[in-house]
Formats: sequence, structure tokens, C-alpha cells
Amino acid sequence: MNFLSHFYFERKVNDPYRAIGSVLPDLLRNMDRDIRIFPEKNVALFIDEPHTSQILKGWCRHLATDRFFHNNVFFLEKTQQLKAYLSPVVVNTPVRASFLSHIALELLLDRLLLKDNWLHENDFYEQLREVDGQSLSTFLTSAGIAEPTSFLTFFKAFISDRYLGTYREMAKVTYALDQVCKKMWPQGLSDDKKLQLTDALNRYEEDLAHNYKSIFNEVADYLRRYYN
Repeated sequence: MNFLSHFYFERKVNDPYRAIGSVLPDLLRNMDRDIRIFPEKNVALFIDEPHTSQILKGWCRHLATDRFFHNNVFFLEKTQQLKAYLSPVVVNTPVRASFLSHIALELLLDRLLLKDNWLHENDFYEQLREVDGQSLSTFLTSAGIAEPTSFLTFFKAFISDRYLGTYREMAKVTYALDQVCKKMWPQGLSDDKKLQLTDALNRYEEDLAHNYKSIFNEVADYLRRYYN
């Protein structure tokens, strides 16, 4: 799941530290794909301080959510369906349809949460803005990142950009997908391919919109039972 989908499960708690924890694994990966930390394996380093313990709780709920989601029938079925829409788009390009369908599904779920008013991106960004940089730095240092300054700079820019709200425009979802693809295949998609991708996503979203909320209900129930 992507940023807003993870935040969906924390939105009513109104705890900025749990909120940042719930998206921190993806934020770190977005900044540097080579970062590998495992704070969940060293719980004792975080539990004595309220802010770092809540960041860890959000982090662990993020990992649990992704495990459940990626092994769920919903994910397996929807990515296969979406792949059928996207395969004609990426023909004669190096982009793998299976890779693109995985990322596209997650962005479409974020987009539908916005479109259907299940949450608003302002609530997400305002909670992140309340996070104290020193507490976040302490968490990252304890988790094994010797110099967290680069991430804190990245984090501030992420909040300032507020780009998740642009997902209300499907062309912006396409843009985000192309940016992800460029990390794997530097040439990205041509302008014509991006138009085709936007059209394919719009067509697929009509089907996805009918039952996407089921996966959020399933994940919420799972977290309530095992990671409350």
C-alpha cells in the first residue's frame, strides 16, 4: 500500500508519531532504495521514550499491513486484472507490466480514498508537520542511520510538496508511475505511452471503484485483532 492507504488506518488516532511511523518505511525507500533498517528487531531501543515507541508502533503496523495486503486474494486478483490493461501500453518498452500493475494498484487505492472522501491529504500532511525532528532523528539513529540529516531534509520537502493531493488527476498518477519507472528504466515512457497509460488507468478504475473498500475493511480488522 502507498502513503495515504497506510495513513487511512491511523487517521483517527491523531498521533503524529504513529502517523510518521506508518509511512516511514516507504519514505526511506523513496529517498534511498539502499537503506535497510530493522527497528522491529530491537524493540527495547525505542520503548522507553513515548515518541519513538509510537513511531515504532506505526512502523510495525506498516509492515503488518504490507504483508497482509500483498498476500491477499484482492491484491493477487487486482494486479492480474490491471496487468491485462497495462500490458498493451508497455509493449515495446523495457517496463514490466507486472511491476507497473503492482505500483499502479497502490496509487489507484490512494486516489480512490481521496475521490470518495474517505480522507483528505491535508490531514495527513498536518499530522506529519507536527512531528518533532529531534524525536524522528533519535528514532533513525537508534535504528542504525548514523547521519539522519539527509532524511530530515527530504522529509521537510515531502511535506512542503504535498503532491499526494494531485492524485485526483489521473494524469498525475501516470506522472508518478513514470517517475517510479525511471528509477528502474531511465528512459521512462514516451508522451504517447503516458497518454495510453492514463486512458488504461481510467478504464480500470471504473471496475476497481466498485469493491476496493473491501481490502481496507479486511486490513483494518486484521490490525485490530493483532496489532492494536
